[in-house]
Amino acid sequence: MQLPTCPKCDARMSPSPDGDELWCQFCGAIRRDETARQLVQQYHAAAPPTKYDPPKRDWEMPGEERRALDMAWECIQEGDRQTARIVLEEALFGKRHTFADAWYLLSLTTDDPDQKLRYLETALTIQPYHDYAWRDKGVLEGVIPNADHPTTPEPGAVDTVDVISETQDCPVCTGLMAFDVALGALICGSCGYRPDVGVVTLRSYDRYDKLENALLQRRYGFSKEWRVGSRLLVCQNCHAQLTLTHTALKTQCPFCDSAHVLVQDTVGSFEEPDAILPFKLDRQQAAKALHKRLPLDLRGQIERGEMWGVYLPFWSFRGLVSVMVPPGTLVPPGIRLGAFSIEEAVVGGIEKPDQAVLYELMPYDLDALVPYDPRYLGGQWAAQVYSIDVVQASITARAYAKYIARQTAVNPRYTPPPMDLARTDSNAYNPPDTPFWRVADVVIEGMNYRLQLLPVWMITLVMRNGSRCPAIVNGQTGEALLSASFVSPETIIAGPGRAPVEPLPLVVSAAPPTSSVIRPLAPLD
Repeated sequence: MQLPTCPKCDARMSPSPDGDELWCQFCGAIRRDETARQLVQQYHAAAPPTKYDPPKRDWEMPGEERRALDMAWECIQEGDRQTARIVLEEALFGKRHTFADAWYLLSLTTDDPDQKLRYLETALTIQPYHDYAWRDKGVLEGVIPNADHPTTPEPGAVDTVDVISETQDCPVCTGLMAFDVALGALICGSCGYRPDVGVVTLRSYDRYDKLENALLQRRYGFSKEWRVGSRLLVCQNCHAQLTLTHTALKTQCPFCDSAHVLVQDTVGSFEEPDAILPFKLDRQQAAKALHKRLPLDLRGQIERGEMWGVYLPFWSFRGLVSVMVPPGTLVPPGIRLGAFSIEEAVVGGIEKPDQAVLYELMPYDLDALVPYDPRYLGGQWAAQVYSIDVVQASITARAYAKYIARQTAVNPRYTPPPMDLARTDSNAYNPPDTPFWRVADVVIEGMNYRLQLLPVWMITLVMRNGSRCPAIVNGQTGEALLSASFVSPETIIAGPGRAPVEPLPLVVSAAPPTSSVIRPLAPLD
């Protein structure tokens, strides 16, 4: 129930604690007329107003803060935003840097988007995962819709979903467009048309998205984790129905030979890549790179090889990580505190090839990335859809980022790699169990991401004895390796032999000097 405003200060009046009269708690004005008494009686007879329910229960919150929040929330519910603002501004006096809930409620007292955003960001600075402020900021920035219930269907195991695709036809002659490794460009195989794409690299503009936005959409149900069995595609040329595995991003119609690249499916189970790194090695060059890597005694045992050029999906993360300690903590000599930038922490978006194999293929030169264009997948090139989404991948990226920050803080000579694979199968990212790292705060200050396709040559070597061995070649650098078998792909027979991820060294305080300043006694004569 909404009570009238004060005739003197225009604030919302409330029932007086002393009787059936209206009272202004700000200027002290009192109304004792019959209308006021009736309003007070109606107010007490109405259902009691709901109290503000903070997203984080703080049992030690002072009583005056609790009462201020409840009073402001009641005013907001009744449409009296002016009184709520006065209450909150008084409550924030001397507590501007600690009272996140008051800043959040303050955002509900204005319609100005800039002012509202400032209040929400202040609340999130004080309490980074304040659910209400996080949600309202996402609505204000258009990250999530302003709705209580998402329209996305509930996730689960889906056998088959319909899919929308694009055909990679030449705009001049409708021939097949494909990427030519020798020319380093897209070209039509029929008329030779070459579109002007891939000239500008990603370094000239920002194509990263905020990880916070992806987490927000997942938190409030506006994105889902899907488990799709297969996808059903209708060929745009001959109308044949094609069934794709859940990992295929591109397919070739067996009836009319048209190439189709997936754009989306009916449940929105995947997103298109942001960038692609075109192949630099053709089939012959990749075969030579693997041949050089093979042991001499193994070369003569090979009967033939089968090769596929495949684009694999990787999530790439960049961010800022801070290493700080509580005031008064003794910092061991040599440790630097502060914020450290993380460049290109790459997480595989697929479960196969094995992470040990992908780790050996690194690094890629990501300066050669170009904006994603489905035409790069025309012709012989295959591509996979990610099965590990950005929310899952971010867990690994965050662990890697904290590991890099700790290494940089401990070792002044340590230079973080410009690009490397973050792995889920490594325990080296865990900090050592020492007093310093038990109290140190290693915090992800911000992280952005993008989805990119990186080139690999997948090779199967058929041996003369009938066995088959998997091999893989980096489609850009030519780095190659051979695994023992498809059963144990992590067992590498021949490869670059990269050093494993080193765990963080133990932090040991410098020992005091042991030399004595006491002179020995001179021997007696």
